[in-house]
Amino acid sequence: MKKGIYILSILALSFAISCRKSGETTSITSHAEEYADTASGILIAENIIQDIVIKTTNEDDDWAKECLKGMKQKKLVDVIFEMAYSGKAVTYDFDTHEKLTARQLRQIEKKEDFSREKIGKIQFVESWYLHPEKASITKKVSSIVLGYETFDSQGQFRGYLPVFRMILN
Repeated sequence: MKKGIYILSILALSFAISCRKSGETTSITSHAEEYADTASGILIAENIIQDIVIKTTNEDDDWAKECLKGMKQKKLVDVIFEMAYSGKAVTYDFDTHEKLTARQLRQIEKKEDFSREKIGKIQFVESWYLHPEKASITKKVSSIVLGYETFDSQGQFRGYLPVFRMILN
């Protein structure tokens, strides 16, 4: 009787193993086939939208200042505008989705309530790639939207308005 149970157990185990796909494993890297596996890693998130404040609106907010101590807001904004004016990246009107010309960009910059110094938020659309062998994650940004600060008549911060959407290569 024990011999029969033993043989049945071996047969059941053999059957279970044989039902697995050839080469199937349970390691982390086996999940690569479930995602787009590229040279940049395993795609784990696509078109994630993140809003990042790049300039504090409250000078008394020590935590915001600590979080932004490494931010080079002016340099970031100036380079983005240089990319737009040079045509290295394409910009679009946030509302109409129409491509913007250099002339239209200059008109945006001439608006009474706009200045590059007021750009305090950037929205990223990005994809995330996991590298299990390196234990790291890489983000690839596909587009950005700059947002500039708006204030009410009493000078109270109201929120951000979009400048444009820029598509990156």
